[in-house]
Amino acid sequence: MKKLFNWVNVTGTLAVFAFMWLLGSIGVQFDFLNVFEEVLDDYNLTDVYYTKIRNNDAIPFEERIVLVNIGDASRGRGSIAQQISILNKYNPKVIGIDAKFFGLKEENPMGDFQLATAIQEADNFIMASEFAVTSDTSSGWDTLYTPPPLFANNAHTAYVNVGNLEFGDFTTWRTIPVREKTKSEQKEPCFPVKIAELYDKEAAEKFLARGNEIENIYFKGNLEKFTKLDVEDVLNENFLPELIKDKIVIMGYMGDHYTDYYFDEDKFYTPLNEKQVGRGTPDMFGVVVHANIVSMILDESYINEMPAYLGNIIAVILCYLNVALFAAILKNKRLAPYYGLTKLIQLVEVLIILTISIFSFALFNYKVDLTLAFLVIVLAGDLTEIYVDIILVSIKKLSFVRKLSLKPNSLNVS
Repeated sequence: MKKLFNWVNVTGTLAVFAFMWLLGSIGVQFDFLNVFEEVLDDYNLTDVYYTKIRNNDAIPFEERIVLVNIGDASRGRGSIAQQISILNKYNPKVIGIDAKFFGLKEENPMGDFQLATAIQEADNFIMASEFAVTSDTSSGWDTLYTPPPLFANNAHTAYVNVGNLEFGDFTTWRTIPVREKTKSEQKEPCFPVKIAELYDKEAAEKFLARGNEIENIYFKGNLEKFTKLDVEDVLNENFLPELIKDKIVIMGYMGDHYTDYYFDEDKFYTPLNEKQVGRGTPDMFGVVVHANIVSMILDESYINEMPAYLGNIIAVILCYLNVALFAAILKNKRLAPYYGLTKLIQLVEVLIILTISIFSFALFNYKVDLTLAFLVIVLAGDLTEIYVDIILVSIKKLSFVRKLSLKPNSLNVS
């Protein structure tokens, strides 16, 4: 036990964490590396599950949700109003529209009137709201944008914020903020949660009872897992009535046609993107992400996440054990020359960490964040060697020299 618990191992462990803290504190920036850094920082091991491990063909089709493309803004609000009126004829249980109507169109009051009339005729209609920061000095949401009363008085509203994610960056959309409010305590429900609530109140209550501010999204799939209707399909009523009856209809922008696959407005990177590193084009429209969240809530296919403190504890324990092991190897005259031995041990440990991270997610929907543990395993070998063979040896030499300088000269006879 003394070989395991001693000051060399304790101080060596502290040295590894001190080194990582020092690296994080330097903060050197290279502009030409920023894009690559953003992509790599955003990479998540659990993405491997969606693209390499899961049999996506075996994931069941989502029959409760119908996606409707509203087309681009050039069609005007009159076109959207017409789509809503047609869909409402077939008695959907919920209609939600992932588009922002935060003001009236002075140049087209008829379009506003048509839209307001269509909303008034619809049951369980949900419109998008949005939290925003309007002041440079604000430390949180200070404004909630909502549709004008002409629309909102006859509809539910719910926010469509997706955290700090912005269109056009390299960030992957993996989470949804479940609870948001302004600094003045103005609250608003979350868009996909509100849709789920109006469709299945018990399922939504179970989801909210988890008490999480942020939830990881379980992705069922992209457009291939949902019924979808393009603008002309709806306007020409090119669908069977049972396709809409008692279903959830989520309307939103999905390109000129929902079969378009290119970089477009309101299109994001998700874990289903085939190219996770070195980014290709965004793979999923925002309305489809919302549909995945609604499906997750209704199926109760939540993703649970390991607490951050547990990941830190595991990292400290692994670091200590690695420092102890590598220090023992360095002190052993027969093993010390075999530099590759420590590298082999590190490789095995890294593979174990990767396997645990991926398969805990694949088998149990449990997200294990062992990033810190991964780092200490990678660094522990070389840093332990530097600490034991250079730093400690130098300290001992300095201590020996100091003792000699303080020792009385035995040859000095008074």
